[in-house]
Amino acid sequence: MKAFLGRVIDGKSDRVLERGMVVTKEEKIVYVGKQGEYPLEAGSEIFEAEDGTILPGLIDAHIHLTGEESIHRSGSQPYDLLLTSVRDLEDLVDAGITGVRDMSAFGRPLRDAVEKGNIRGPRIMPGGKVLSITSGHGDWDVRLTPEESNRFSMSGFLADGPESCYRAARMQFREGAQFLKICATGGVSSAIDDVNDVEFSDEEIRVFVEEAERHHTYVTAHCTGTEGIKHAIRCGVRCIEHGVMLDEEGAQMLAEHHIPLVTTLTIALGLSQMKGLPEHMRKKAEALGDAAYRAFELARKYKVTVALGTDYSNSPNTPFLGIGEEFYSLTRCGYTPMEAIHAGTFEGAVLMKMADKTGSLEEGKLGDIVLVEGNPIDDIRILSQADKVKVVMIGGKVLKNQLRK
Repeated sequence: MKAFLGRVIDGKSDRVLERGMVVTKEEKIVYVGKQGEYPLEAGSEIFEAEDGTILPGLIDAHIHLTGEESIHRSGSQPYDLLLTSVRDLEDLVDAGITGVRDMSAFGRPLRDAVEKGNIRGPRIMPGGKVLSITSGHGDWDVRLTPEESNRFSMSGFLADGPESCYRAARMQFREGAQFLKICATGGVSSAIDDVNDVEFSDEEIRVFVEEAERHHTYVTAHCTGTEGIKHAIRCGVRCIEHGVMLDEEGAQMLAEHHIPLVTTLTIALGLSQMKGLPEHMRKKAEALGDAAYRAFELARKYKVTVALGTDYSNSPNTPFLGIGEEFYSLTRCGYTPMEAIHAGTFEGAVLMKMADKTGSLEEGKLGDIVLVEGNPIDDIRILSQADKVKVVMIGGKVLKNQLRK
C-alpha cells in the first residue's frame, strides 16, 4: 500500500482538497479523501512533499515519438531513431507524463515494450503514421517518390484516391494503430503547401472515417486553415488538432457535434521566435500572428472540449522535460489553471479511450499519479519544471521518486 499526502486535485472536478490523501493498493486507487480517514496498512510507503500537490498523471494527446529531432539522437537509421525514442520516454516520465497519443511508426512497439515492463515510459496510444495527400502536410521530402516516402518516413504516409486511402488506413491498423490521424489542411512545417489548403476530398476523408469506425475507433485531423476545419467536421472526423485559424462558425460546429480540440499552443504562440527554423516555417508562423489566441478564446466561449497536446518531438525547441509549458500556454488564452489541468488529465484520457481507467483520481482507477512541489493553481508553470515533479506513479508502480533521502 502507498499513500500520497498533500493538496489533492482530482482532474475531473473543480475541487481542491487541502490536507488530502490518495491511497493505492497494488495497481489501483483505493481511497481519495481527507488525511486520517482511511486506515493504512503497517509498512505503507508514504509520499509527502512540503506544500505538495497530488494530481492525476499528466497526458499529452499529441506527440511524435520518431526520434528524428530529438536532443538524444545518436544516428539517422530507423534502429537509431527507435532507440532514441526509448530514451525520450525517460524524459516524459520525469516530466510527469503518464499517457500520450503518439503519431509515428514507433508507437506500437514502444507501447508493447512499456506494457511488458521492458522500458520505462508512459502509457502509449499509437496512431501510426500521419496520413496525407501527395504534396500535402505529410509529404516531407519531395526528393523521394511517394512510394519511397511511405517506406522510409517515420511519421508520414501518402495516399491519393479512395482505394489508396483504404489501403493506407488498413496498413496503419496492421501496424498497430489505435486511431487514425489525417492531414485535412496544409501546415506550417511543410514546405510545399499553404496553411489554407484543404487536403483530401470528401470521399477520401469518409473512407478513413468509415474504416476507423469498423475498427471501433476514430479519426483525428491536423487542421490549421479555417475551411479545412469545417470540411473535416462535415466529413465525420471526431477530433481536431491545432485549430489555429478556427472561426466562430467552426467553434459552433465543434460544440454542436461534441468534437474536442487539441491545443499545441506553446508551438503555435512561440514558433516565430524559435531558433533554427527554415525560412518557409518562419514566414508561415509570422503570418498566423495572433490567430491561435482568437481560436481558443472562441473555443472557450462556445464551451468546446479542449484536450492538452504539444506536438513536441524532444527537439531543442520542444524539450520533453519542459512539456508542461502547454498548461501555461492554455492559460494565456483565457483558461483557468484548473481548466488547463482538466485538459491535460481527464480529457486526454477520453481521447486515449481510457477515461474509465485513468485521467482522474477516483477509487477503482489505475494508480497514475504525480506529486509536484507547490500549488499549480497559484502557479501553473510548476508543471513545466521537471525538477518540481517529485513522484511519478504509473499503474501503481513508482517510476520517479525524488523524495527519497
